[in-house]
Amino acid sequence: MKLNEYLALHDRDGEPVIQCRCGHVIGPATENYKLHVLCNTVPLSKAGPWVNPHNVGEGRFALREYCCPRCLTLLDVEVALADEPPRWDVQPALG
Repeated sequence: MKLNEYLALHDRDGEPVIQCRCGHVIGPATENYKLHVLCNTVPLSKAGPWVNPHNVGEGRFALREYCCPRCLTLLDVEVALADEPPRWDVQPALG
C-alpha cells in the first residue's frame, strides 16, 4: 500500500514495514519512520526569505529535512519547535 510518493507499506516476514521507493526498508510501520532516516536540521531561513524575514524567535524553531539513508531522496520537510520530537505525519492504520 502506497503511503505517499516515496513511501509504501510492505510485509516483511509477517511484519508491516515502511519502505522507500528505492527498496530500502526504513523501519517498522508501528514506529515513526522519521526516527529511522537521516535528518538534517537547518536554520528556518533556508526555507526562503519570506519565511520569518525578521528572525522572530530565531532558534526556537527548526527546519528539518528527512532523507532516505540509501538513496538520499528527500522524504519530508517540517518546521517544528526545536526541542520537540519529529512529527508523526504518516501513521498507517494497521490491523
